[in-house]
Amino acid sequence: MKGNTLLETISELKVNLQKYLETKVSYYGLLAFEKAIKLLTLFVSHGIVLIVLTISLVFLSGAAAIYIGKLIGSFEIGLLIVGGFYFLLGLVLYIFRNKIFSRCIIRTMLKMFFQKDD
Repeated sequence: MKGNTLLETISELKVNLQKYLETKVSYYGLLAFEKAIKLLTLFVSHGIVLIVLTISLVFLSGAAAIYIGKLIGSFEIGLLIVGGFYFLLGLVLYIFRNKIFSRCIIRTMLKMFFQKDD
C-alpha cells in the first residue's frame, strides 16, 4: 500500500467506482442510441419501399381492373372483381395476422438488438 492508509484506499476505491459507473451509464446510453438509430433507419427504409410498392400496386390494380373490365364488357365489374380480390386478401391477412407478422417482427427485432458488432 506504500504508505496509504485504509481511509485513503477506500476513498480512492469510491472515486474509481464512481468513474466506472459513469462510464457504464455512458456506454449503455450510447448503445441505446445506436439501437434507436438502427430501428429508425429500418422503419424509414422499409417505409419508403412500402410507399413505392403501394403506388405501383395501385397502378397495377387499375390496369388489371381495366383489362378485366374490357374482357367482361363492363368496367364496373372489373373494378368489383379486383376490389373483391383485395378484400379477400385483406380478410386472410387479418385472420392469420399473428402467425404471419408476429414471428417476422420478433425475428427482425431480435436480429437487430442482439447482433454481435465487431
